[in-house]
Amino acid sequence: MKSNTKGNAALVALLVVIILVGVGAIVMILAGRNTIDETEKFQTSSKGGGTQAATTQVTQVTEPEKPKEVDLYCKKDANFKTTSIKGFTAAASIIADLDNDTIIAGSSLDSRLYPASLTKIMTILVACENIKSYDDTYTFKEQDFVKLVEEDASMAGFKAGETVPAKDLLYGAILPSGADAAIGLANLAAGSEAAFVKLMNERAKELGLKNTNFTNASGIHDPNHYSTVNDILVIMKVAYHNVTCKNVLNTFDYTTSKTAQNPDGIHLTCLLGGRLQGFYVDKNGNGQNDDTAKIQGGKTGFTNEAKSCIATYCYDSETDHTYVCVLAKCATTEQSVSETMSMYEKYLPGSKANIPDVTTAATTTATTAKAA
Repeated sequence: MKSNTKGNAALVALLVVIILVGVGAIVMILAGRNTIDETEKFQTSSKGGGTQAATTQVTQVTEPEKPKEVDLYCKKDANFKTTSIKGFTAAASIIADLDNDTIIAGSSLDSRLYPASLTKIMTILVACENIKSYDDTYTFKEQDFVKLVEEDASMAGFKAGETVPAKDLLYGAILPSGADAAIGLANLAAGSEAAFVKLMNERAKELGLKNTNFTNASGIHDPNHYSTVNDILVIMKVAYHNVTCKNVLNTFDYTTSKTAQNPDGIHLTCLLGGRLQGFYVDKNGNGQNDDTAKIQGGKTGFTNEAKSCIATYCYDSETDHTYVCVLAKCATTEQSVSETMSMYEKYLPGSKANIPDVTTAATTTATTAKAA
């Protein structure tokens, strides 16, 4: 026995290591239950028929994050320019560099306008900061849909009686701009939409938003539901620093969990991604889809009163900076996208693009809902 002491000790040590590895594996599996593990696949198509794609690996998040302290308002750059693009229809505009907190160009930065479904950026931010777990669920009720149907609001496709996890509601609110998903998040996070709207306005005050007020979680028109491009820039910036919000806003498609009401789940596709079809940022001005600047994600919005609104993130590998552009009250959906490209092409640092006139011929929108 004495002669085998070292051997026995080695055997015991080996058994301990095996046990620890096994326990660690179990912990990792259990921790992964609450993870939103999506790969960002925000894809847009080029003007010339090619495809622009920005694909990055998403950081795993097991539980909703605590709000991060970030510098809120961006300051005007020393060389700030007033938006000046021939044929421009947006009533307000802003483009900013999120890495040095400067506003590069813009117009009517603090004019109150209706944000339409850009509201849902704040909705998912407040939801992520207040729900307990992304696996928490909400069961839809018939009354959840009454007002949304009356307003002809855009929907993700959830149904009365359907039990849906928070992570599916987040994607449902952003990708297809689902007002049903926004209501589900509000009820899950605060018990009612009214209580959730109170949280939204409290968060707006915490962020120093002096020209923003919310009356609902989805962006349905209300005279007292308003914001500015400057305030939306702040919301976009804070959402960018929330891992889950950033992932959702930068995702092209997503399939929800299977339920009795939706046996195959719901395949959600991004409205913004669809509207970017045929466009790319031609920063170098060569007419080809080979530039360093790529649209990563964002959100669109539309109501009859707000017209077309759009907020996007754009990453430029040449500068290694991320930029945000927000436009409000554009004449048409098509022009909101075209004008976004023109903003990036004209005002990104080092741009050599020759900005064409913005087309003003189209007078209809691509959306079929009054609120999207």
